[in-house]
Amino acid sequence: MAHIPDNILDQILDRCNIAEVISGYIPLKRAGRNFRALCPFHHEKTPSFMVNPDKGIYHCFGCGAGGNAFSFVMKYERLEFPEAARMLAEKAGVPILEYTKDDSGKDTSLINGIYKAHELAAAYFQGILTSLEAKGVKEYLVKRGVKSETVNKFRIGFAPDSWDGLLGYLTKCDIAKEIIEKSGLIIPKQDGGGYYDRFRKRLMFPIFDQKDKVIAFGGRVLDDTLPKYMNSPETPIYNKSKTLFGLNFTKRHIGEKDAAVIVEGYTDLIIPYQNGINNLIASCGTSLTVDHIRLIRRHSRNIIMVYDSDKAGETATLRNLDTLLSEDMDVKIAEMPKGCDPDSFTRKEGAAAFEEILANPTGLFEYKLNRLLLRHKPDTIEVKVKVAGEMLVTISKVNNAVLRSAYIKRLAELLGLDENSLRSELAKPKKDYAASYSREAYISAAKADISTLSPADKTLIGLMVEDNTIIPAVKEKLCVAEFGCGAAQKIAENIFKIHDEKKPVSYACLISHLEIDGVGELLSDIASMQESLSDKKKNLDDCIKWLKKNNAKRDLEDMQRKIKAAQDTGEHGKVVDLVARYSKLMKESMHYYDKGVR
Repeated sequence: MAHIPDNILDQILDRCNIAEVISGYIPLKRAGRNFRALCPFHHEKTPSFMVNPDKGIYHCFGCGAGGNAFSFVMKYERLEFPEAARMLAEKAGVPILEYTKDDSGKDTSLINGIYKAHELAAAYFQGILTSLEAKGVKEYLVKRGVKSETVNKFRIGFAPDSWDGLLGYLTKCDIAKEIIEKSGLIIPKQDGGGYYDRFRKRLMFPIFDQKDKVIAFGGRVLDDTLPKYMNSPETPIYNKSKTLFGLNFTKRHIGEKDAAVIVEGYTDLIIPYQNGINNLIASCGTSLTVDHIRLIRRHSRNIIMVYDSDKAGETATLRNLDTLLSEDMDVKIAEMPKGCDPDSFTRKEGAAAFEEILANPTGLFEYKLNRLLLRHKPDTIEVKVKVAGEMLVTISKVNNAVLRSAYIKRLAELLGLDENSLRSELAKPKKDYAASYSREAYISAAKADISTLSPADKTLIGLMVEDNTIIPAVKEKLCVAEFGCGAAQKIAENIFKIHDEKKPVSYACLISHLEIDGVGELLSDIASMQESLSDKKKNLDDCIKWLKKNNAKRDLEDMQRKIKAAQDTGEHGKVVDLVARYSKLMKESMHYYDKGVR
């Protein structure tokens, strides 16, 4: 992921009035110095969503949503941080691309050159398709039921039967051969004597990113030549494990219908799409990855898989099930009639017939079990155990305990196996059964850490942000490690760092600097707490004393554990040393208790 420096993020926030940003999405009403609205993130009748332009933050007192301008755009548009930052940078007029680097740390002149090469290549292929040279290709598209407006929307083109047609065109457009090669559009000759076009005599499908930029191509032959499909290699702008064909066109419809229909090929998406079935995405022969699923999950957790009815389609479906489940997706499978795929079926039977199939999908449990029973005739106990083992792998990925229990019960009934034995087998710490450490687990852990912030942590953080002049005094009395939990320590560390750089510390800049899930909600909540504080000087002193006392208490408890461990192992010399250190710690901490810090 490209890194955007903190100073550039601060520039974007400085130039973006958060009230103006949010009012572009929802109507705001002035309430004193703030603005009020109905929260866009939960249903409510009385406005509890507040926007504070002075602090650059928003906070909902109903659902707890909060953050800065980046947070709002991410949540509302369902974008990742870099995408939201770029969107706001464009609004603010901050030239963000020149400050970013790709994952290899390369200068973005290469990245921009590759984008330009792909855009020019798409235009070149489109131009060839409109020429007399491609008359047969246009007839082929008409025969396959692809409408002219669909050709234009998806920017379908044709690569001519030429070894250097595209190379010559891009060279005339002043694109350096190094850029063209790194774009994957040309291939070096084995004898080192130049290059030749990667795509020749193929129908060309541009692959887009989420901002509608061409980042790769898929090429299909029109005859029996192999390989039937040829795709772009991975490049600095194209990662196939993070890209889904058609999502740029269909993401809004997926969100509206709260379901994503996953098909396999380009035309499996294009033909139903032009006939009104518009909540599809295509995996294009690639196994679904965790990154693919997280892209989909921004828009819906409901998946309907529609792969071809042949053996390869069945294998692809089974292969993707566990990955989808491990990311907590609700998965169903729509089964095509034998010999059909979404493209051919929609052309032959019509969109209504395909919609009927989508409306009656099979549950993942039934689908996988039926396929396993067809593959392995369960006429012996050994085969039943084998089938049960494969089903347990899938069941272990189901996060809902009630549903998982129901699946176990059903599996036992269908295979004639003991239910308790299956439950015991599932409970064993087998590697195959262990659910992967998903982003949800990470988010839960991070939010759990945030939830452990003490009132003293919150108050002290808020006081420093509200009045930057007290930061040096806090830093002198408290080190980062003395704040109450990991999240508080990370926030304090950033406050001290920003202040040391002679920059103003604000809630808005902290939110964009910190990579902690839930930090926007936390800091917007802290900001709302500050308005109720009366004697801020007394609160500051009390918070520092409380944290000092709490650290002393933790140190004493840690020392007690060490003393007990040394006693248990009979290390008498170590016990004497630890007891002496314990006594010293106790004396040092007594004045916190004497002063009545609670």
